[in-house]
Amino acid sequence: MDIFMQTVKYLARNSGFLFLNGITTNILSFLAMLYIARYLGPEDYGIYCFAFAFIYFFSFVPDMGVHQILVREAAKDPEKAGKLIGNGTIMKFFLALVALLLAFILINLINFPPSTKNALYIASLGLLISGTGAYGIIYEAKLRMEYSLFFNLVSRIFLLAFIFLAASNHSELNVFVLASVSATLIHNLLMILFSKKLVKVSFDVDLSLIKQLLKEAIPIAIASVFTVVYFKVDVLMLSFLRGDVEVGFYSAAYRLTDALVFLPAAFTTSTFPLMSKYFKDSFDSFSFTYARTFKYLFAAGLLIAVLVTFAAEKIILTFYGLEYQNSVIALQILIWATAITFISVLISSTCVSSGNQQIISKTSILAAFLNVILNLILIPSAGYVGAAVATVLSVSGSMIFGLFWIHENLLHENPLKGALSPLIGAGVISLLIFLFRAYTDIFVLSAASVPVFAAVLYITGWIDSDDKNILLKLISRNTS
Repeated sequence: MDIFMQTVKYLARNSGFLFLNGITTNILSFLAMLYIARYLGPEDYGIYCFAFAFIYFFSFVPDMGVHQILVREAAKDPEKAGKLIGNGTIMKFFLALVALLLAFILINLINFPPSTKNALYIASLGLLISGTGAYGIIYEAKLRMEYSLFFNLVSRIFLLAFIFLAASNHSELNVFVLASVSATLIHNLLMILFSKKLVKVSFDVDLSLIKQLLKEAIPIAIASVFTVVYFKVDVLMLSFLRGDVEVGFYSAAYRLTDALVFLPAAFTTSTFPLMSKYFKDSFDSFSFTYARTFKYLFAAGLLIAVLVTFAAEKIILTFYGLEYQNSVIALQILIWATAITFISVLISSTCVSSGNQQIISKTSILAAFLNVILNLILIPSAGYVGAAVATVLSVSGSMIFGLFWIHENLLHENPLKGALSPLIGAGVISLLIFLFRAYTDIFVLSAASVPVFAAVLYITGWIDSDDKNILLKLISRNTS
């Protein structure tokens, strides 16, 4: 019971700032992207999204999978944090220069239109800025997420101000690309400045440590390569095969679903340092944390997917306007990929925290392979709708592989045994919305569906004594 309550205490504290961080920064980011999409229109917005998707293909180079290894090692041995950050920064900055050079070479080799090429040059500057990313490990390892909240708020407010100023001056596409890059620079500068309060960074080069970090990170680096392919190849293929307008329709929907990934990311980022410790010191606590996280993320992802599927048209027209009507079907499909990603994020965190990061490489390779093949088949005939279907199928394949491996090799208890109640709840609220959507606003129906879904979970026994203890712990913590 002591281990149980300690786990709850850590999860309650560490997740709070992360969820607040995710909610506020995603709202601000969404407002920024919404304003850009409305101002630029589908074609220029397609070029904007293409530029960052193209540069994203080089983003794995400055990290090479080292970040998660740095967080894990700093959590295990806080005394080494300063040395880890210093050597990590040296590695990342050197690799960032390599990434920038590679990006510039490829931009010049491909015959892009001048407007696209200029946007790509500006977006590529973000690769150089990412060289300072190692400073972020201290806030994760020491569980000081209030700093991350502050950094993100400042950078997003700066981005919004920059965008509003650019729009008021009738600026062109490249100014908006520069705004996004500048916001990242502000974030990383603040991250460096405030790190002095928590750790003294040492830049004494330790070649043996660098070699060790690279060796540990190789499987994650491989995974990063294929993750990049998986996440962005659809945008590139759409641009080349169908044009920038379809990229705009697809990206408008994708931005909405991508904004929701902060929910599982916040929870697993909070639990990752804890699971790294628990795997070594208390396997029961490790197993408990995984099982509860899976349970909550599965139910949350399913609920969100159902509600967004029904409300997709209202969401698109409300936020983007009639010009983006074609994005509705893409949103209805992509939201299910997001629901599956709720579980995929947990799979990744569980494998790395237990020292099995090579499994992440395999799941990423599988997802990337499926995505490329399916996009080649579906995009020429179905365009952005085909790209959305390919995304759902590929992320499903990688998730199934990851769950099977964890069940067979790490945690033998099948977490899917608790899936029936959420599925029943999803069926009940789907019927409710289908029957009453002609008479009631879809947003009102969606809000009413949440307590109905929770009631089904309670009646079917999905909410057990451990869940009640967790809730009581959270209430007592908030009222103490």
